[in-house]
Amino acid sequence: MADSNNRSLKVPVPSHQTKKVPRQSDGDGFFQIYSGGMRAAEAADNAWFIEPVLDGEDPSAKGVMLPRQVQAFFGQYAFTFIAFHRMGWFKGDYHSSWSPFIPGQANHFQGPADLWSNVASNISRVRTADDIAKLVQPTRKQIAALLDDRSEAERLARSISLSLRNMDISVEQIAEFYNEQLVNHMAAGRLKGERSTTTLDQTLYAHVHSFFMHLGAARDYLAALCALRVGKDPQKVDSFARLVEAVRQEHFDRDPMLGLLRTRGYFKVKSPVSSKFEAAGWMAEVTDLRNEFMHRRPYGDRFAEHMGYAEAVDCEAGVYRYIRPIVVDGSERDVQDVITRHYREMTGLCYEAAQVTGDDLATFTLTDDDIISVDLDGDA
Repeated sequence: MADSNNRSLKVPVPSHQTKKVPRQSDGDGFFQIYSGGMRAAEAADNAWFIEPVLDGEDPSAKGVMLPRQVQAFFGQYAFTFIAFHRMGWFKGDYHSSWSPFIPGQANHFQGPADLWSNVASNISRVRTADDIAKLVQPTRKQIAALLDDRSEAERLARSISLSLRNMDISVEQIAEFYNEQLVNHMAAGRLKGERSTTTLDQTLYAHVHSFFMHLGAARDYLAALCALRVGKDPQKVDSFARLVEAVRQEHFDRDPMLGLLRTRGYFKVKSPVSSKFEAAGWMAEVTDLRNEFMHRRPYGDRFAEHMGYAEAVDCEAGVYRYIRPIVVDGSERDVQDVITRHYREMTGLCYEAAQVTGDDLATFTLTDDDIISVDLDGDA
């Protein structure tokens, strides 16, 4: 026990034994993520393995397939393609890149979160170019003050990007949970609908909650940007609900991004004799669902949501899917299927919205003029 009268005493670092903290070795992986806990892993160029597949009593990776064969394989069993995921480690540091699959788009190198980040970065670059050129040995506080003195358009574009990225992470972690649970059910031989629960369930509940939270945030930042583009104050019209109240027919013709929302069926006239609008279509549906799981009850509140199970898709081929119920409108559905549907709609919307902004979507590339301060870290 420490002596209150002798504060110079201290407990030393023990030196009887020393064990190095393990660090992950260098490596990377590239995956196609599908629903139900399934995925495809790239082993080499145009050489893919699908996993997990039950081989005897063991969950296994089976290959080799060409990319078109992978798509045909999962398509025949009605698995939903969710995203491309590239991840790895370099000198112990983890890195990850997630690109959602957007139907109709041929290039998935950049997702909507990337596009909106490009919008914000390019607005920032134009705004700060002259001021940065005048800086001589600036302090971090000076740099921060300059970069944070943003226009509303830049602020909202950055907020859309961050919210979409957070939504990506939620979907990624839900897919990871599904994959792990499917492997566990295969390894334990629980493949006939036996329901089970684990201590990891709390992480699933958290990621489902996070998904709806960040989807709603991205929706509202997008609505605020639409309001700004038609001359409204985004500090007052700061949500989709308030945008619906403020918008009139002439606004749709004034801004292509707002027009896109109407084209996708998210607005309808309240009545034949009214000039006011109300939320409609998918936007009304997802808003109600978000309100259910953000304000009325958390996911995991119902008994049916406490346990998941593996279901045979093709027993002879060893193909199964993991299912985790969510109670919606009094009936059980699979939570990943529900989330994937709304994820596709939201990412598709934000991808299209970025395309019609008229802003610069090019990836920000540093030049010598952009580098105002350099800190070197590590070995020289």
